[in-house]
Amino acid sequence: MRVVGWNPAKADPMIMGASMGRLEKAGEVIAKRARQKCPVGMDVPKGKGKWSARDAGALRDSIRVVRLLGDDRKNIRVYAGSKKVFYARFVERGTVKMKKRPYLRPALSASKSDIKRILLYGE
Repeated sequence: MRVVGWNPAKADPMIMGASMGRLEKAGEVIAKRARQKCPVGMDVPKGKGKWSARDAGALRDSIRVVRLLGDDRKNIRVYAGSKKVFYARFVERGTVKMKKRPYLRPALSASKSDIKRILLYGE
């Protein structure tokens, strides 16, 4: 079968734009569930015998979806933590003194059916 007038160079940007939008929507589903599962501690003021100050909910508030500009692989990423909230990986994976309290991986596992629906139907 031959398709007359098919121009893949013209269709590719439209297809990529729609699929990247769907990926970003799927990333938001994961981020929303991760925020719900994320442990929220209590405020620790600086100078009270602790090594640093921490704000309650800072880890939860640092979870975000990022689309990297100029990325050849067209990735959508869900990040947790920042320079101030450096302990995000310690909470997720645990340390010698801190027990493991994962929030990102369970959020991904719980979101698989929703992600599939979003990618297939755009819902």
